[in-house]
Amino acid sequence: MSTSVPQHYAAATLFRVGVWLHEIAQTLRNFATRLDAVIAARRKTIDDRRVLSEMSERELRDIGVCGGQLQVFRIGWSLQDHERLRTMEWRQPM
Repeated sequence: MSTSVPQHYAAATLFRVGVWLHEIAQTLRNFATRLDAVIAARRKTIDDRRVLSEMSERELRDIGVCGGQLQVFRIGWSLQDHERLRTMEWRQPM
């Protein structure tokens, strides 16, 4: 008799249920990991906005940020808008 043929169908069914629950647990873990990353990025964005809003115009110019860029942080654009802004080259008169 082959060992791959289940001798007890209840045991085989419980095994399948266990595999299914394991897959669900992996999916939930992946979702929780992504959610943690989103929350961490959001907290960093909030902290960055706070730090930038506390800086003077002179300090902002020293790091290469103009007032128009700071308004973007105060308004609270989406992540896609923020990434698009980062790719733009800003020039300001000296």
